[in-house]
Amino acid sequence: MTKKIIVGIGVIIVSFIIIQTIRFNYSGRDIQQFKFFNLNNKEVKLKEIFDKKNSKLILYIIPDCESCTSKIQSILSDKKYSKSQVIIISVGLKTFDFTKFYIDNFKNYNVTFLIDSNNTFYRDFGLGFTEEFPTVIQFNQDKNEFERIYDYQLNVKQF
Repeated sequence: MTKKIIVGIGVIIVSFIIIQTIRFNYSGRDIQQFKFFNLNNKEVKLKEIFDKKNSKLILYIIPDCESCTSKIQSILSDKKYSKSQVIIISVGLKTFDFTKFYIDNFKNYNVTFLIDSNNTFYRDFGLGFTEEFPTVIQFNQDKNEFERIYDYQLNVKQF
């Protein structure tokens, strides 16, 4: 009897791990349907904030991470991204002043700032379990294709 219970629990755990792995690595989702929140706490789909530029640079950050902020400011200052719409999406923290953070760090740049209140970014993009900040995604709107860029200075492909 005890052996059957242990085997049953093992099957449940393995099934859960397999389902989670598939869920987090599935990349067939429509990026334009992903939902986040703006600074007014209004839910918006990415397609609602996309401008006419084909190339999108989506940056996922933790707002209280100084290295994230400095890396993003260097990306924003880089002229090779001037033809890309830049969208910064922050991890949703319960007690954080996102408006002040945006004003202090990004107001002088032409960026869209969103909040991932449900913390679904990694699942939405099918990026697996390991989070790395900042996460940089290059999205080609015409082809509806995206790729994660691990070192934005070395591996960015221009669309």
